[in-house]
Amino acid sequence: MATFLLVSFAVAVGVVVMNFGRAQVEEAAECSLNTDLKLAQIGGTEQLCYDATAQKLLFTVENGVNIKVEGLVVNIIGTNKAETMELNDAVMVLAGTYVGTINYDSSVNGAIRQVKITPKVTLYEQELFCPEQSVVVEKVKEC
Repeated sequence: MATFLLVSFAVAVGVVVMNFGRAQVEEAAECSLNTDLKLAQIGGTEQLCYDATAQKLLFTVENGVNIKVEGLVVNIIGTNKAETMELNDAVMVLAGTYVGTINYDSSVNGAIRQVKITPKVTLYEQELFCPEQSVVVEKVKEC
């Protein structure tokens, strides 16, 4: 009987310690997989530009082969104001590509100083944003 109690106690303590450890690891890790998100290149030119006439930011991003991307968050920092857009339709399978268009009024927000495209993934049934895997462009060319 004493052996059964000792084994039960050891199992209970083990379960508590393992759950605590898992919670700490999940809290510390933003994205454990590298999405390898990058701007597409066509003819050696990165596919991100601003069309001042149409007031649109045009971009094409490619996903890596590690994890499916469930969406994107695009931050555009202008000289007067910053804009953030969440693109839930930007779903990319492994090695997939997404062509995006975002309305951006430079007369209100100012000239674009930085564009940051952050992937959104689902890991262990939890939606995660991966800011350390963002694509950042500071010199946006005209289309």
